[in-house]
Order: sequence, then C-alpha cells, then structure tokens
Amino acid sequence: MVETIRKDVFQLPPENPIAAGHYLLRTTVPDSSNHYLNQILIKDDVYSPKPNSQCITGVVRSSGLLGNISDGDIGVVNANGTLRVILSRNANHNTVLVTERCNNRCLFCSQPPKERDDDHLLVQAGLAIAAFQSDDIIGISGGEPLLYREKFLRFLDFVILHAPSTSLHILSNGRAFSDTGFASEIAKRCQDTSITFGIPLYSILGSNHDRLVGAHGAYRDTINGLINAGNLGIPIELRIIPTQQNYKDISTIVEFSSRCLSNIVQVSIMNLEPTGWAKNSWHNLYLSPSSYLDDLRNGIEAAIEASLPVCLFNFPLCHIPEDLWPYAVQSISDWKNYYPNECSQCQLKSKCPGYFTSSRGKFHHPPRRIEQCVNGT
Repeated sequence: MVETIRKDVFQLPPENPIAAGHYLLRTTVPDSSNHYLNQILIKDDVYSPKPNSQCITGVVRSSGLLGNISDGDIGVVNANGTLRVILSRNANHNTVLVTERCNNRCLFCSQPPKERDDDHLLVQAGLAIAAFQSDDIIGISGGEPLLYREKFLRFLDFVILHAPSTSLHILSNGRAFSDTGFASEIAKRCQDTSITFGIPLYSILGSNHDRLVGAHGAYRDTINGLINAGNLGIPIELRIIPTQQNYKDISTIVEFSSRCLSNIVQVSIMNLEPTGWAKNSWHNLYLSPSSYLDDLRNGIEAAIEASLPVCLFNFPLCHIPEDLWPYAVQSISDWKNYYPNECSQCQLKSKCPGYFTSSRGKFHHPPRRIEQCVNGT
C-alpha cells in the first residue's frame, strides 16, 4: 500500500452503523444543529457514553478516523460501510465532484464520463460547501459541470448566498460559454464571489484539439467560449497538457491566447496523470519532460513575455532542469500524492510536487535524488 500524504478513505466499524449520505464530521459535541447536513461525532475506540445531544445523528468509534480528521470536515458514508473525507481542513486542495457527465471524450480523461442523470451531485455539493464554511478555494470538477446550465446557476447562487467567503475554481471544457447568454449569467455570478474557470486548450489547430478531446466541433465551441468568457470578465486559468500529439504547440497556444483572448489570469502546463483513460493510450500519449524541454521553456517564455503568470503542474523537480524549478508548484491533491522511497533523502522533497499514486508500476518514471551544494561544497 502506497502511503499518501493524507488518507481520505476509512472503513467504519460495523458495530456503529451509519446510514449512507453526506455528514458534517465533529470531534466535539456541537451545541446546535447544522442547517445543511446531519452531524456525526467521531470518538476514539474506547469511547462508550452516548452524547446527550439531539444535534448528533450518530457516533463512530474509530481512533484511526479521529486521528485523520478535523472538527468540521465533510465526509460521505457509502453503502459498503466506508467513509470518504471529501472536504478537509487539513487538505492542500479541496475539490468536489458535481457530475460525471461530459460532452467531450478526452483520450486522457481522469474521470471517464457516464451518461446517467446525476444532478443530485450538484445539490449534495452545495450543501457540503455550505456546511464546510471555508474561506479558502474549493475546486468544482466533473465531468463537465456546465452541462446542467440552469441547475448549475442555481448551485452557484446557493453557494454565494450560504458560503459567501468560499472561492471557487471550476474545471470546465469551456464549450458552454459559446452561448453568450449563458456566459453572461455566469459573469454576473463572478461579480458576487471569487470564481475562476480552468479551461483547457490543447492546440491552435482545431483538428488536433478535437482529436485529443474526442469530440468533433469542440475546438470551435471552446474558442468561442474562451472569447465570450474573457470579454465578459470571467477569470480564466488556461490549461495545457503536453502529449505526443501537441507538445510542439505549447508556445503557440500561449502566444495565441495572449494575443486573441482576454482575462487569462494564469497559464498552467500540466504533466499527464496516469489514471482513467490515459492508461489505455499511455504509450501513444505520454512523453518524458526531458524530450520536450525546449518546447516547455518556449511556452514559459511566451507567457512571461505576455505578462501572464505561468505554472508547471505535476512535474517532479528531478524530471525538469533547475531553471524550471521556480515554475513547478505542488499541485497534486494530497489524497493521491506520494513520494517513492528514493525521495527520502532528497534535499528538495519538501518543495517538490512529488508523484501521483497512479504512476506506480509501468507508468512510473523513476526519481533521482537532488543534493544541493551548500557554501560551495
């Protein structure tokens, strides 16, 4: 078992059955009910008295769970008796899934889409965010969240009203913004809270972008959406994932975006994650960063020249040269982030993005220990 930075899934003890659902996790007995979610009390294994409180739905005795959560975390209890912490006060990034539907079929999709109607996830996510009451950024992912259009607008309205201090970072393919009316409605919400959209553009050639996202016409919709969103003042994080098919396009994507699009607040160049559908075509998609370093540098330089903030996501420091280290950020969510044994003596481990747990085995690109000279020695 690979040791992740933060454990997020726990097996609940059978003697304390809890019905499936979303819960506010408490380590102390609350003095009031929560308006959004039922509350369960987490205590250690030897705890026996029942709390004298009508605010608690149930009690779970688990030292392991108690030692890995904070008061006010949000957990989902599944029918199989497991509990997953979906919003944690100790997490480096918090993200909630609001749909598994999508109108793209990206070759490297990390969350392969499903066709079933799952708008109930929007409701559950809204209640979870409201119960969590964080002043940090919470990620919204799918699937494609904007497929639900009016229901997504109502979700935003609920979060803005009930969690006004929470900022949102929403992952989207941007195609829905090709509808100017819908984009205008989103722009109104962006005035009421801090909302950023992470939208990928994989090539300046429509045929290449459409091939990678598995949807004819997606490039046209995405470009029109990016233009509409930018013109309306919706903040956009532009995302690029280099693959064998598009790594030569990195700098041209950045230059095109800086010249033709507006309101780009960050360019994020992202190393491919070996999970989901990416595993099926890994050898036809992935290439080592060492094989396209010049293209990576050119993309970074194009962003700097355009005064656009630029970051490298998911690149272990030992996979890129030292001059690119300042752009590498610790972007991998802690529940799927780990460091192989070879990293234990690396002097830059604390600053390194590390690895996805899914990179183990045939997808693993071995690390090399970095030792820095001190005082010229």
